[in-house]
Amino acid sequence: MNETHGGDIYEVARQKGIDPAKIIDFSASINPLGLSPRAKKKILKEGLAAILRYPDRRCDELRGALADVHSIPEGSILPGAGSIEFIYSLPRVLKLGRILLVTPAFSEYENALEIQNRDGRIHFFETREEDGFELNVEGLLLSLTQGYDALYLCNPNNPTGILAEKEDLLRVLAQAEREKVWFILDEAFIDFVPGGSLLRKAADSSRLIVLRSLDQFFALPGLRAGYLVSNSGVIDKFSRVQEPWKVNTLAQMAAVESLQDKVHTDRTLAYVREERENLTLGLQAIPGFIPYPGSANYLLVQLHPSLNLDAAELRDRLIPRGILIRDCRSFHHLGPYFFRVAVRNRRENQALLKALRLVHKEILKRAG
Repeated sequence: MNETHGGDIYEVARQKGIDPAKIIDFSASINPLGLSPRAKKKILKEGLAAILRYPDRRCDELRGALADVHSIPEGSILPGAGSIEFIYSLPRVLKLGRILLVTPAFSEYENALEIQNRDGRIHFFETREEDGFELNVEGLLLSLTQGYDALYLCNPNNPTGILAEKEDLLRVLAQAEREKVWFILDEAFIDFVPGGSLLRKAADSSRLIVLRSLDQFFALPGLRAGYLVSNSGVIDKFSRVQEPWKVNTLAQMAAVESLQDKVHTDRTLAYVREERENLTLGLQAIPGFIPYPGSANYLLVQLHPSLNLDAAELRDRLIPRGILIRDCRSFHHLGPYFFRVAVRNRRENQALLKALRLVHKEILKRAG
């Protein structure tokens, strides 16, 4: 199976006849410390009573918490059922035509554009392996003069984990505003990289739309929560087409408490930084495994062709050992030798490294 995104342990479990609870899911990049203790306490104390009421359709408390945390106007924020809601509504609401998509990239951008905008054309701006997947800013600035309706860029990039410099993105934004190009900036993982966001620019920009997810950093993938930040005109456009009660009661409750749990946020940042470094070192110690220097809670890894092992085979060899990784074949401009792994807790990361070392031994034995 060539999956289009991670986190579908249920499909893998069905196909392989494995209990999903026995799979360590490295294909989905979720906070390894899990849900905020404040959020857990709030849900256990008030959640059952709260689900008997309709959700606040305006998400006023959540919008207020986001405004306080990020020091942005409440009127520039529109909560939704994960950032994926906005990824799928963007082409329709903005009536997008020619698109410039920085790759490799999250596959749902292209899926949404093809479904919602069948007459549009998608052009790819490739970040190259030989450049360490760093963004070629000068090339991108030039490309923006070629008549596009929108630029899609994810920062930090998914799946490479490479973070574009804030100063470079400000140059891209200025060019997009001059050329009247919508700049769709997906910051789904930016909470793992404090200081790298353009969020505070969005309310006053004529062309910037920032997408944010609460699923990854705050460990809410089963509840689905995210938000869009832009100027009031854009917020009004999206509000008009948004279905009522998109963000459920428990998602709003958990998100508010998580945003206000500064202790959990600080612990997460320190823990992920340490475990990412440990996991990187462990991967580097396995001959033929080449991890890229990610900035978020996941790592892109390349298998050296001399191993005669591609990511699909590696994935299949790990599943019986109870480990699921993300084969990156479905990402544009990544070949068969790339895979992505989440940074999980110490015990799970060690289990991954042990399994990879065993597979490496098996491959060497096969080679004779």
